[in-house]
Amino acid sequence: MTEIADFVFEILPGLIGLVVVSYVFITVYTLKARFFEVVRSWLVLLFAVSLMVLWILEIAADAHFGWSVDTHASVDLTFIVVSIWLSLSAVLLTTVYSKYSSVEHFKAWLRRHPLNLITGWGMLGAALVVLVWTSDLEDADSLERNPWVLVAVSAYFVASVVLDILLPVLESRKGTTARLDVAGRRSLLLLAVTWTGIPATELVLDVILNIGKGYEEYNPYSWIMVALFLVAARTVRGAGFLAITVDGEAETNRRDGFRNFDIPRGVYLIYDDKPDSAFSLFSDLVSLPLRPDAEIPSKEDSASATLEFLIPRGLVVTREFPDNVRKQRNLQVTPIIWLTESPGERRVAPTSLAVLTDTVIRFMETNPNSIVLMEGIEYIMTFNEFRKVLRSLDSLNEIAWITKARLLVAVHPKAFDDKDLAMLERDRTILRGASGIDELKNESMVSGAPR
Repeated sequence: MTEIADFVFEILPGLIGLVVVSYVFITVYTLKARFFEVVRSWLVLLFAVSLMVLWILEIAADAHFGWSVDTHASVDLTFIVVSIWLSLSAVLLTTVYSKYSSVEHFKAWLRRHPLNLITGWGMLGAALVVLVWTSDLEDADSLERNPWVLVAVSAYFVASVVLDILLPVLESRKGTTARLDVAGRRSLLLLAVTWTGIPATELVLDVILNIGKGYEEYNPYSWIMVALFLVAARTVRGAGFLAITVDGEAETNRRDGFRNFDIPRGVYLIYDDKPDSAFSLFSDLVSLPLRPDAEIPSKEDSASATLEFLIPRGLVVTREFPDNVRKQRNLQVTPIIWLTESPGERRVAPTSLAVLTDTVIRFMETNPNSIVLMEGIEYIMTFNEFRKVLRSLDSLNEIAWITKARLLVAVHPKAFDDKDLAMLERDRTILRGASGIDELKNESMVSGAPR
């Protein structure tokens, strides 16, 4: 009976945990390139790997092959330090360092700033790990002989959790964090709770209660950790960890002359059978500088803000192949996001609506007065419910007003029924083809421009 209980409480949860880790690895494999474009996704994977190593070592110890129980406390404390540092790093990349969340941008930034909050906190954690392994923690009474080791690790853990909580609150008040939909926020909250809950369970129930206090009854901590990790694994797709960061670049393919109009901020639905008229308006806005004598909205704006007003940066979200778009629309450096199920750089699957929404929001927030063109809404509709697409557009609508961006949405009206079309038109400006765009240009002439 004792052997069965040992198996149920000590070996079985570790085996199930390894199955859950395998599920995470399979999920990563299906996402492939899109997953590995974001640094935070690598942190999720490292967290899963650290748990896998912990469970393998515990199974080996409980089955009495390969690993000595003398290092049990050292392994557990190391896991606690590593996992909570990964948690804080993920929070920092979601808040303070959100502009550098892509792998490519993070590498370039890290070369310029090798000492930062992430690396500094990591070095402190590495020093704690060295301290743990050089201390005398070889038996059940070791923590009583070296209480300062447990105090140091506990202090590191508590400080990390406090920062995990405070940073999102402080950054959200500044308005610098990306805005997710309700499902995204729920997923992110669940992931944060489970991510910190796992090392907390390990610290309190295993290290302090089991090793330090010599708790002799069967301890359910392994089952609790498995349950928490299962919840965490289920939230990986929805927590915004797959969103990509797109840097705005002023279009280098400049046309001769100046632009005499500047459309107001907001969202425009451009009705046409093809997106040609929408692309024509977008090209005018990003490749024709505004007249240098145009009135600037605020005289207090900085020089960079004034330049962004005169030459706005653009982003294209399209169903068309990006290379064809660049050739046909004369766009050289303007970033293009391709709506496709094929993985790759700057590609978003039509099923990943939350990812697309978060990506566009991030772009508008980091590029005030920008121009965003979205075409392929009908394609997105084939993979998502209309109300879900509408909620996404409503979120983009709000951010466009806040960031003074202009969002152009190319729509084929015959693809929607009258009821859906009416809901789509709510709080948005309707432009009917090339004639509607010409009317908007005439209405948006800058002061002093010839009509």
